[in-house]
Parts: sequence; structure tokens; C-alpha cells
Amino acid sequence: MITLFVILMFMFFGKMIIFGIKAAWGLGKFVIGLILLPVLIIGVIAAGLVYLALPLLAIIGVVLMVRKAAEAV
Repeated sequence: MITLFVILMFMFFGKMIIFGIKAAWGLGKFVIGLILLPVLIIGVIAAGLVYLALPLLAIIGVVLMVRKAAEAV
């Protein structure tokens, strides 16, 4: 009976760890996409590096459009 309890306990906590990692990954993507990336672009423009900021914005735009098109298929 103890063996069954230990096996089920490891299964439960294993699923909880996997859930925690997925949640942290999703939150990390949200924070980077919504907060860090715009602050980075504004900082690059404020530093006078527009020639660096514009291609960066273009690359990000193309990646987002391709990802959205891939999800639609």
C-alpha cells in the first residue's frame, strides 16, 4: 500500500512541476513580449540608434506575421 502511495505521490508532484514550468514559460513570454521588448526598442531609439531599431522592428513584425499565418493553417 505504501508503494502505491509513493508512486501516486511522484506522479502527482511530477505533473505539478510540469504545470509550474509551463506556467512560468508562458508568463516569461508575456513579460518579454509586452514589457521588455517595447522598453528595449524605446531605449535604442532614445540612444540615437534608429538604424538598429528599424530593422529590429521589421524582423519582429515578419516573425509575428509568419507565426500568425502558421497558427491559422
